[in-house]
Amino acid sequence: MKNIVLFGGVFDPVHIGHLAVYKTIKKHIKFDKFIVIPSKNPPLKKHAPKAKAKDRVAMLTLMFNQYKDVKISLYEALQKHNEVSYTIKTLKHVKEMFPHDQLYFVIGTDRYLDFKKWKDWKQILELTKLIVIKRSDEKIKKVIPATFIDIKPVPISSTQLRAVPFVKYLTEPVANYIAEHGFYATSQIIYLATANLMSKKRLEHTLRVTNLALDICECTNIKLFKKAFLAAMYHDIAKEFSDQQIKKLVGNFHSKCYPTIHTMHGIASAEYARKFLNIKDREVLNAIANHVIPPKNPSELDMIIYCADKLEPNRTKDDIKDRLGCIALAKKNLKVAFTKVYNETCAHYN
Repeated sequence: MKNIVLFGGVFDPVHIGHLAVYKTIKKHIKFDKFIVIPSKNPPLKKHAPKAKAKDRVAMLTLMFNQYKDVKISLYEALQKHNEVSYTIKTLKHVKEMFPHDQLYFVIGTDRYLDFKKWKDWKQILELTKLIVIKRSDEKIKKVIPATFIDIKPVPISSTQLRAVPFVKYLTEPVANYIAEHGFYATSQIIYLATANLMSKKRLEHTLRVTNLALDICECTNIKLFKKAFLAAMYHDIAKEFSDQQIKKLVGNFHSKCYPTIHTMHGIASAEYARKFLNIKDREVLNAIANHVIPPKNPSELDMIIYCADKLEPNRTKDDIKDRLGCIALAKKNLKVAFTKVYNETCAHYN
């Protein structure tokens, strides 16, 4: 008979705290397999995962691929969109695969305390033995049979990591994957709004610019779609930063190239994205930096973000006289549209 440990969760995203669970259990229980099961629609979670199941599976693979006794189960991840991920159903599936082996199921103290709310919880206890991971200073009233294992807590949560993806808590491959695919970008700019670093008005502007950038991109170069999304979402991160915050990000004020510190908010936004959001793509960073004052020879992505910023729906005739005409032109001939929008913008400020 083999020992098989099952570790379920949303993993949105997976972080070193989850890796610590695996390592800690391995010190206490001799097991043959450690099966990680990302859920698709957990019944006791109020909100759906921000990242799609395929991305959470990819991040788990990056986190655990060096550990040969760890397997990533796709059983729940491949469920239908509206199908709830009940533990009892998953356990029955695993038991069919390993009918003669001992199953262990890992939960945290929060799930242990509400365990009797789980569907068919008594039957779960017939199929598996519970392992409860807890902090050493936690005092838990034992309400059902379980093995309690103390773990050193990691001072971070998945919610915090969706807002600010600290590499030291994610591992570099996972952090790079998050940055490249951008599925937490909305969470990141909402965090800025809740931290009073971005106003609601600026947040709404950002979302409109992103929608328009993607519309233009679909007509001009679909291959830039993901980069356009990232650059648009991050283009105004530092727009409402103070002069001191901008200087802290970019260093000295480049008065020869920029008339005011405020006009350096594009560079500051790019630097914030690089430093705190792990964005490494130079084309994306350049498009963010160049959306205020573009270079003499802008890239295609530069032009998409610049036009989207100047032509988003809340702009008026005082900004660009023929906004809708310029949008239509951008979808047909981006370079001509960019030149027209740039010249009109310069004339407006001069």
